[in-house]
Amino acid sequence: MKKTYKIIIYVAIAVLIIGLLGILPFIINWIYSQKAPSDFFVTLFNASDFLVYYASALSFLGTLILGVLTLFQNKRAQEKTDEINQLQLELQKKSMVLAEERYEKENDNAIIPKFEISISGYSGNYMNPRIKVRNVSPLIISNLTFISGCVKTADGEILRNVTNSKFNSRSLSSNGETILDLEMLNLAIRQGDRGYIYYENVDFILEFSVEDEKYRKHYFRALVHIPTTKDIVKDLWKVEKVG
Repeated sequence: MKKTYKIIIYVAIAVLIIGLLGILPFIINWIYSQKAPSDFFVTLFNASDFLVYYASALSFLGTLILGVLTLFQNKRAQEKTDEINQLQLELQKKSMVLAEERYEKENDNAIIPKFEISISGYSGNYMNPRIKVRNVSPLIISNLTFISGCVKTADGEILRNVTNSKFNSRSLSSNGETILDLEMLNLAIRQGDRGYIYYENVDFILEFSVEDEKYRKHYFRALVHIPTTKDIVKDLWKVEKVG
């Protein structure tokens, strides 16, 4: 019912605007056909000049409205894209949980993908880190997909979450490597002119999935311990197949 009322209101506003636009030129013409009641109302421009100005103003208003609508539509489209990406990420997380539960009950002796992972750099204090991923198995892997990433304290408290990610390449041959670019806030607290306070003894955790040559999906969890976020840790991560 509310939707119907909104449609009626929008239609009424549209009819009112169109009516005013159609009637206003006649009103202007009528005003200029009348004798000015005083010198104050005498203008140096005539009705045609005012109508030209009126047309220019309407053109500007139309352009402005179209620009605002375009911005609004782009914003809505971006919000929808973000919602879809978030939904896909949640589905990936649920799939990983189910695969992990299944994997714990199974004994699979087949050759599986293996990786060496390390931090190749960041923008300072682990902000927007770049992760190097190397395929050290004899398999060709594809559909390399980031699932989640976070930094946790020893008590399990999440300090930072990865907000966005991008693999430079999603397929790797044996001994092939790629870079995973992550968006994440820095791991330090600024104290004005006194510098930074750094976190100590935290774990950086990544979860991702791949497909092998037979299109079987594998889930992995990678972890590296960071003694202090003041210094970069170049050690290889511990990579565990969890599903």
